[in-house]
Amino acid sequence: MKRKVVSQGPSSMMVSLPIKWVREFGIGKGDEVDISEQGQELIISSEKRKKGEKIKIKLESDDRLYVYRHLQSAYVNGYDEVEFEYSSSKIATILQEAVVNFFVGFELISQNKEGCVVKSISIEKEEEFDVILKRVFQGILQMDELFYNFLKKGENMDLIFNLEKINNRQVLHLQRIVNRGKVGSEFFYTILMLFEKVANEYKFIIYNKAYKEKVGKNILKYYTRLHKQIENVYDVFFNYDAKKIAKIVLEDIRVEEFKVLFKENVYLTYSFMKIVDLLRSLLFQIVNLEFLKK
Repeated sequence: MKRKVVSQGPSSMMVSLPIKWVREFGIGKGDEVDISEQGQELIISSEKRKKGEKIKIKLESDDRLYVYRHLQSAYVNGYDEVEFEYSSSKIATILQEAVVNFFVGFELISQNKEGCVVKSISIEKEEEFDVILKRVFQGILQMDELFYNFLKKGENMDLIFNLEKINNRQVLHLQRIVNRGKVGSEFFYTILMLFEKVANEYKFIIYNKAYKEKVGKNILKYYTRLHKQIENVYDVFFNYDAKKIAKIVLEDIRVEEFKVLFKENVYLTYSFMKIVDLLRSLLFQIVNLEFLKK
């Protein structure tokens, strides 16, 4: 194929990379490629592996989390077919449950006593990314609203468990799209990890029964501010505004404010601190994304 050379300043020339090759190897903005000279030829290569490959994994344990993590790694790294080898038939059941509950587009297509094959049966679409990303953040807002209503009115929080599972499923799907090179920024991967961690905090509050401890007026007053802060971060994530970013930073909840809260409820306060810290990291990544556009 032929490409036109474009002048890029007084001392360099630029040529575009074929989009098929870029997508196949997941090349994104800021990634490095190797260029070597061979006579009249320039060879451009990447250390990234081709997306959509097959992989073979030998599983040495039927521990549920151990099995899940191996499947998760293959999924988010963009493999289209995974052949598992194992000695425990229990593993096939674990894989089947994981595929159904967490991995969009994956199916267990064959199995025997020694192993099984999990394969992608759908193609991720780049245009899905923004829609699903918004749903992920909206799910966090819904979890936050449920917990906020519990603190105010004592409403049931059981739906948080279901929302956290949906969060996991959607986040993994979006991480796969990023790693397959269909969305061009590594910052999105970090943002997705932060979304998952925030959702986990609400789940842990219920698991640890922290909400059953005393909830005083200072806890409620504090969480009213945190609730608003999450809504503000959602706003600037999808509608970036430097003035709103500055306002969020200025209204951030300071470390010394937690001292009073620890006297009312140690466990809830600790969870609140973690959510605040994750929101700060998320805000930093939102600013990073905006700088990439400049």
